[in-house]
Amino acid sequence: MSDITILRLKHLVSEYENLGSNAFAAPILRSCGVSSATMNDPKGRVTIRQEAEFVRRACDALDDPCFAARAGLEYRDGVTLTAYVARSCETLQQAMELASRFLALADSDTMLVLEELKGSPFFAVQSRSGTLDRDYRHREFLVFALVARLRRIAGAGFTPAGLAFRHDIRAHHSALERLAGCSVHVEQEKTGLWLTPATLQLPISTADPELRAYLSQHGEGLLKAHSQDDRPLSEQVEAALLESLPGRLPSAEEIAARVGVSRRTMTRKLTGSGDPYRAILDRVRLGLAKEWLRDEYSIAEIAFLLDYADQAAFTTAFRRWTGTTPNAFRAAQGAGPRSI
Repeated sequence: MSDITILRLKHLVSEYENLGSNAFAAPILRSCGVSSATMNDPKGRVTIRQEAEFVRRACDALDDPCFAARAGLEYRDGVTLTAYVARSCETLQQAMELASRFLALADSDTMLVLEELKGSPFFAVQSRSGTLDRDYRHREFLVFALVARLRRIAGAGFTPAGLAFRHDIRAHHSALERLAGCSVHVEQEKTGLWLTPATLQLPISTADPELRAYLSQHGEGLLKAHSQDDRPLSEQVEAALLESLPGRLPSAEEIAARVGVSRRTMTRKLTGSGDPYRAILDRVRLGLAKEWLRDEYSIAEIAFLLDYADQAAFTTAFRRWTGTTPNAFRAAQGAGPRSI
């Protein structure tokens, strides 16, 4: 399982508890499997899913879907190598490229990729494990934390040309646009932010080429020492499934090809590990279904997005997974379907 430093989770806990005397994070941390010993360890690490689960549960407890974005805008990562390297660069583009390279030292799951999307520079936020594709509030936290980081590096002259999310934000769309100070586009092919060519060339006032060269050399050495074994096959399969949904569900043969093995080998290894392919597929569909039920998608929409033949087939599967119906689960969450 991909792991990360405790720094972001500590920040999230602080932001949550600063909201009032009744906001205690300890019960949420326990429900996410994070111990007080881990939180008190300066070198503590948690899984990316524990962090994502805390974000979701905190938003639910506060009944505030914008908590994740606001917490992201307040995040400071000044003590990491990534932050020091970025501040020593000469332009924002150089900072983004080097920071992306060394991010794995603090977060082995998240990838930042500077590319082009729809004819403009785009800084994509991606997930090796697929966590981003299931935990929408965590996705928003990471993107807004990235916006805040770039603002601090480049100064007041930095403004994104727009934000992009693969999911639909529904009721809090306008609130996120106010927080971002730019347009927010939903149901896009990737998650991240658009920039202009001029923004990429913004100068960094703290530039120090000699320090940058030293830190980069140090970072390369740490990356070499930090190299890890390949992810378990079950994680690779889960990530491939999450990347495909919503939309047409690939066949088992297609998923096997994506992870570089034959279907027979995939089936044998997954079954031998105690996590067979069908269980992974059900887990992915259930996780997405629960998220979309909370986000007020209609049952028919969810059935379509999960590539079921019809609403009845999805309802039958959901009952098999949970022992209850989608409508009953939604009612227990205090949500209701949106009008379509």
